[in-house]
Amino acid sequence: MAGVSGGPSGGAGPDRGPLVMKFGGSAFADLDGFARVARYTARRAAEEKRPVVVVVSAMSGTTGRLQQTLGALADDPPAPVAAMLLTSGETVSVALLAAALDAVGVSALPLTAAGTGLLGEGPADRAGLVRADPAVLLAGLEDSPVLVVPGGQAVDAAGRTVMLGRNSSDLSAAAMAGALGAGTCVLFSDVPGVCTADPWLVPAARTLAEISYEGVRRMSRHGAKVVHESAVDWAERGGVRLHCRPFPWADGAGGSGTVVGEGPEAAAVVAHKSSDVWRFRSGPERRAAARGLLADGLRTTEFDSASGPYLVVPAGGRGTEALLGGARRHDDLCLITTVHADGRAEHVLVSRADADAEARRCHALLYPDPEAEPDGAGAPGPAAAAPVKARSPHSDVLFGAPQPRGSAGLRDR
Repeated sequence: MAGVSGGPSGGAGPDRGPLVMKFGGSAFADLDGFARVARYTARRAAEEKRPVVVVVSAMSGTTGRLQQTLGALADDPPAPVAAMLLTSGETVSVALLAAALDAVGVSALPLTAAGTGLLGEGPADRAGLVRADPAVLLAGLEDSPVLVVPGGQAVDAAGRTVMLGRNSSDLSAAAMAGALGAGTCVLFSDVPGVCTADPWLVPAARTLAEISYEGVRRMSRHGAKVVHESAVDWAERGGVRLHCRPFPWADGAGGSGTVVGEGPEAAAVVAHKSSDVWRFRSGPERRAAARGLLADGLRTTEFDSASGPYLVVPAGGRGTEALLGGARRHDDLCLITTVHADGRAEHVLVSRADADAEARRCHALLYPDPEAEPDGAGAPGPAAAAPVKARSPHSDVLFGAPQPRGSAGLRDR
């Protein structure tokens, strides 16, 4: 992967460069979310007295619904077509937040993918990021002290919009922060920070005060929904600390979050509930499938059990089944992975019905005392209390209520 283009390198400082903040889709679960983010951005801009770059995700649930709608029309649409549709959710968020900022007296410049300075290559709907050019963003900041930028988007060499994969707004923010010489990039989401397990599944999960780049990268590599693995790579190369915080609970108790940088390692439990389990006839056949999926930008988890070689593949990827050959999918199984602070990974295959209980059991083995400090990590926060996860009722603004495949107005077979 190419390095960051432009911008200083070396150790990060908290006040270098513009303030870069990313807001996940959960911040926009309702229209009031745009107003909350706008007020928070206005306050931070006034306090910091430096330029602000706000990276936004699509409203909660939008991209999944767009994918569902696209799938109802075509089994394997062209990648540029998929990218055009799936990036529209972030475009809507950019426009709505710019309008909300204007309503609170902040003049903000809304940008498209071409204004991000990010260059991608590969399939248009899952391109890899290869370059972050600060000149494009700096030109925007000459026109406005606040930029609103779509997350997870770039342009290819021909200037066409490409998608950097699902959940890649972290990547956009980290790459732009590095290019602009920011010391810290703040990533707001619906969890308290980097946790020792998914707090939606394991109520006893602890929030880590700090963790190393490699520690969080290892969690992500093993399937944890923490920080996008490539975002960690770009942040480390650019000398950027990633500050993972909750929103809109950022100013309340437990809102200090997790700092990802030169911190300690940590152990964690990962439940692969949003992935499919495939069993292969041989190890070479599995390795070939894993290489093919990785070439398409999809990272998988390989493991062996007494019943054979397995591959765990994130669900919903386009064209994945064609690369899996004669493998058999086991819809009734779920993988639980324990990632130790020393890098070891232990895999347990259980029924989906038992997945939550097994994740809690494995976490209790790692951290038997709920108040104890996680092994090798900074002092933890309280047990992560996640809010009720909900899809935004406004995510239907682009396409209306979902219809089943083959229904009138969609696709007849």
